[in-house]
Amino acid sequence: MPAFDYSAYNVTGKQVSGIIEADSDRQARRLLKEKKLLPLGVSEISLSEKKLGKGFRQKANRLSIFDLSLLLRQLAILVQSGLPVEEAMKMTIEQAETVKQARIMQSWRSEILEGRSFSDALRRCPYKIPDSVIAGVGVGEESGHLHEILMRMADELETNMENRKTVSRALIYPLTLIATSLVVVTIMMLWVVPKITVVFASSNRELPFITKIIISLSEFTQSYGLYLFLLAVLGLILAKQALKNPQRKMRWHAFLLGLPGFGSWLRMSNIADWSRSLGILLASGVPALAALKISSATMNNLFLRSKMEAVTESMRQGSSLQKALTENEVGSGFLNHMVGSGEASSQLDQMLLRVADYYSLRLKNAVEIFLKIFNPVLIIIMGMVILSIVAAVMLPIMDMNNMI
Repeated sequence: MPAFDYSAYNVTGKQVSGIIEADSDRQARRLLKEKKLLPLGVSEISLSEKKLGKGFRQKANRLSIFDLSLLLRQLAILVQSGLPVEEAMKMTIEQAETVKQARIMQSWRSEILEGRSFSDALRRCPYKIPDSVIAGVGVGEESGHLHEILMRMADELETNMENRKTVSRALIYPLTLIATSLVVVTIMMLWVVPKITVVFASSNRELPFITKIIISLSEFTQSYGLYLFLLAVLGLILAKQALKNPQRKMRWHAFLLGLPGFGSWLRMSNIADWSRSLGILLASGVPALAALKISSATMNNLFLRSKMEAVTESMRQGSSLQKALTENEVGSGFLNHMVGSGEASSQLDQMLLRVADYYSLRLKNAVEIFLKIFNPVLIIIMGMVILSIVAAVMLPIMDMNNMI
């Protein structure tokens, strides 16, 4: 049964919106009137989303991993309790916390009611669903262990999201502190220092060296600050446009991997995501080559993704995974050793999950150590900058007081 988005007025005159199931647009309006709602607009979800075209597809790519993992986990619990998938989806829609979650689940349910499989429903969903989830669900439907697969996929999504947040969280505090300090320094240079230097100029006295430096910087900021700001904005825009080219973006990602510290974080995060995704897909019964192709797509770094695609091609030509990883210089000796042990013992999926846990733990520890060292150093540096400005202002004032 199709689903429709609607907006309507209730009996109090308040505008409300939501989703309703009906066989047609006319029936949807009739059902709304039966609920004492005055319809303003009713549109079928699948049709309205197609009309939005490229704009909606870009929005669809922004589907929250949290929303997806939550829906998969709720479905896993309901299916495990014995409910058919369609009934479990209906119950999940009724309990959805947000309209977006209800729309996602309703799009899946509409496809299933039309006779398609769950994996096909995910593939046709207007919101982009990771290929690893689609492949896992397909295997779960065939094997009869759908609830286990759904729970694994939810765990994988949440863990991968946590790995990516580990890196971003490490940068939030330093960047916030730097941005705040720059704003404070800019305000002082543009408004505070110029007003005080007028007093110094009228005294015709020799100024301290640090005061001369600050005054020169203040004059430079007033004269060229706006141009520098516009130049920086233009540079960011041009860089963003340049990175739309896949080759340039790949070179940029390769450069990021070569950065001290940060590059190793990116490598550990990507390899952890790849290992976990591949391990779960293999444990779910997905064929090795298909699992390799899907898990490679989980890597955000295009340079590493190209390396993993080369690994997949080597596997297709008959190479072992350990040999392919070594030849393409992916990962470290630890990864290659664990993969080799897994292939030898026929426990590759378990070894890959251990690799993922290992790299996730290393990443977390590396970030914590960095923050413990870098944050105090950054605070001291920023404090010294602001103290220098204050000293440049106060020293001439104290000198003038001594002359009185």
